[in-house]
Amino acid sequence: MTDLPRARDRMQARLAELAAGLPEPLGGPARELAGNPGKCLRGTLLAACAGFGPPDPERTAGLGALVELIHLATLMHDDVIDRAAQRRGRPAAHTVVGGDVAMLSGLACLALAGTRAADEGLELAVSRTVSELAYGELLDVERAFDTGLPLPDYEELIARKTGELFRLGCALGAAVAGLDIDAVRALGDFGMGFGMAFQILDDCLDLDGASSGKPLGTDHLLGLFGAPTLCALRRDGSGELTELLLSPSFGIGDLPRLRLLVAERGGLAEAYELAARHRRRAMEILDGMPYGPARRTLVQVADSAWSPAA
Repeated sequence: MTDLPRARDRMQARLAELAAGLPEPLGGPARELAGNPGKCLRGTLLAACAGFGPPDPERTAGLGALVELIHLATLMHDDVIDRAAQRRGRPAAHTVVGGDVAMLSGLACLALAGTRAADEGLELAVSRTVSELAYGELLDVERAFDTGLPLPDYEELIARKTGELFRLGCALGAAVAGLDIDAVRALGDFGMGFGMAFQILDDCLDLDGASSGKPLGTDHLLGLFGAPTLCALRRDGSGELTELLLSPSFGIGDLPRLRLLVAERGGLAEAYELAARHRRRAMEILDGMPYGPARRTLVQVADSAWSPAA
């Protein structure tokens, strides 16, 4: 069984080492985020999955740091695209060093992750994941202000943009454990399903300010509509919500009205249920894994993550 707190400490130390090796001026933004690593959920899931086999602390830490390095890169890129002012309670990298340097710093992180993956013989799995992440981000940009986006298309988007990195982490953990290909695939599928549930939940918390304390729906200013809004739009018989979202004058002052309209049309409730449904399906996959400390640990990690995303 994996000692998760110690595994997370090792992982974060390895992540800091990787970031420290990046050249200036690209290393600064990466080191700032690596020094404020958040929950390291993807790497923690990797460590929990590795617990199904004999302990391999060094490889677990190295692969966990690799996954978190990819995540770090996506955060810098997301913040530029979303024009986010903060990340983990601190100024977003692009507000400090500019958008160009922040994007290039993220690219340097991805290149370094690719090098580490090649050292481990995992370049195909990692390159496929990075490709899917990039395509998911592109889909997110392309669907801006699409009030008619079907839910299946949204689910495809979050599978690529979010689920794929969760899949990679869980599959790499299963590989560290020495599990057979069917078990590696099953834990990867668990990661995908849980990652999608996690993203939908975060969409809900982005609007449900009363429970999260997060900024209220600011992605909507860029035309990026999450699950609650898309669910509500399907019931927008009067067209009031659509008109608000597409109004040229739509701004921060309209966000409280936005939340009210989404809630009144049942969008938040339906999206919370959609997140719970994806989570249930993911957890059902674990029923096929051997019962014991490793499975219980993985369930505990998943349960503890069922809170606002970091």
